[in-house]
Amino acid sequence: MPKVRVIKPINCMEAEAEALKLRVCAYCRVSSDHTGQLQSFSAQVEYYTRLIESNNAWTFAGIYADEGISGTAKDKRDEFLRLIADCEAKKVDMVITKSISRFARNTADCIETVRKLKALGIAVYFEKENINTLSAESELLMTVLSSIAQEESISTSKNNRWAIQKRFMKGEWKPSCLPYGYKKDKDGRIIINEEEAAIVRRIYTDYLNGKGTYVIAKELTEEGVPTRKGAEAWGENVVKEILTNEKYYGDMLLQKTFTTDTLPFQRKRNRGQKQCYYIANDHEPIIAKEQAERVREIMEQRKTEKAMMDTDTRKYNQRYPFSSKIQCGECGSTFKRQVIFKGKPYETVQWCCTRHIRNRMECSMTAVKDNHIKAAFINLYNKLKSNHDKILIPLAEDLKKLHCGREHESQVREINKKITELTEQSHVLSRLRSKGYLDSVLFIEQSNLITKQLYEAKKQRNKLFEYNGFSDEAARTEELIAFLKKQDDLMESFDESIFSLMVERIIVKSKLEIAFRLINGLELPEIIGEEVG
Repeated sequence: MPKVRVIKPINCMEAEAEALKLRVCAYCRVSSDHTGQLQSFSAQVEYYTRLIESNNAWTFAGIYADEGISGTAKDKRDEFLRLIADCEAKKVDMVITKSISRFARNTADCIETVRKLKALGIAVYFEKENINTLSAESELLMTVLSSIAQEESISTSKNNRWAIQKRFMKGEWKPSCLPYGYKKDKDGRIIINEEEAAIVRRIYTDYLNGKGTYVIAKELTEEGVPTRKGAEAWGENVVKEILTNEKYYGDMLLQKTFTTDTLPFQRKRNRGQKQCYYIANDHEPIIAKEQAERVREIMEQRKTEKAMMDTDTRKYNQRYPFSSKIQCGECGSTFKRQVIFKGKPYETVQWCCTRHIRNRMECSMTAVKDNHIKAAFINLYNKLKSNHDKILIPLAEDLKKLHCGREHESQVREINKKITELTEQSHVLSRLRSKGYLDSVLFIEQSNLITKQLYEAKKQRNKLFEYNGFSDEAARTEELIAFLKKQDDLMESFDESIFSLMVERIIVKSKLEIAFRLINGLELPEIIGEEVG
């Protein structure tokens, strides 16, 4: 029988050769966003792109690049975490990085990550140390070298803190991040941003006129007043921070926070652990010091009143089914039980907002009757009992699919593509600025726009990645379904035990509408009133 040798088509051989190529990516990082560091960052991206694409045995698998952040803690590096996720998804065969200190300055994180990738058969190559993590001796070398990198990081951090401390003592420190209402001029001096300052003055005036921080934040959000960082809404804590910040009356308190001395470095509020430095009349004030002092007095007064109310409320927390479970939809305060016409042949039980009780100017929400809430829950329970197969079962299925995340893969892919494009645009801007082709004003304007777009894109991606919450919601929904199936009949009179098992919170929207937040987070509205009760 003749011997036959099969000669494969050229395109088939090329396909096999292509399949044998290693999918190689690079990880880059710089630890600050100073211009010099950003130029280094751009140079790293360009270098690794050329290096990988010039090797015929490799296929370019992308660049993962974190800029302007420290490497001492991996959970703060979005791109690093994305790299690990792609490695786990088998999208990468090899990672190239400049050095161990660029990859991680925390020994535990470095070793843990390398072991994880090694178990997946993925190599990490450190150029400076000439270490391939798939080699037999790599882990011992890495343990030693990463420990050295960690100690260098701690030493550098201590030196930086010492230098900053000296500048604090001389009163020379100018914060890099200024509060809402301020900006820096071309010489780095703190000046007033008039557009934002008008909002700051309004916040102080509103508070002194009796409005609470919750109401002020709500009104600013409803009017579409932009926040400094492009958030969708004003938070009560943001308003409170503006009302308590000494910078608004021209002074400056330095070292309100501090960084811990050991890894992982953590930022903590200074509650007396470190020295503080107070500089009076440091810059132009937006509000008068007398206004700030009056605000502080009102805050202390309200804090004292709240403490008294909280003490009173705690006495009732376990006495009634609705105790501590009813929340005001206007100001966020808890409702308190009241008995009207006590001592007469009949009495009316109602629930009222504690802030409204204290001062009607702070919250306009009026009381709701106890029997109306109970009647509304009976209606809600009977709807769910009769229709749980149409409401809760489809919800549980949807939550499970959402947790699976498959339908979001294309969305995540598109967002990642957008992030890559925006990051590249940022690098191009930095290169043009460094070569003098772009003036400072245009550079800052474009850079701020890209930064905002990056923030929004990453925020959107993080929302898609938050699968744990969906898993909990699905499990809770399953609990509700199982519970409802066990109940034999519809509810005729209010059952406290069933209410406690099903409802997490009641939100009073108005005198005629409340919403029940179930244990799975689902909020269902109900109309209340005489005709319902």
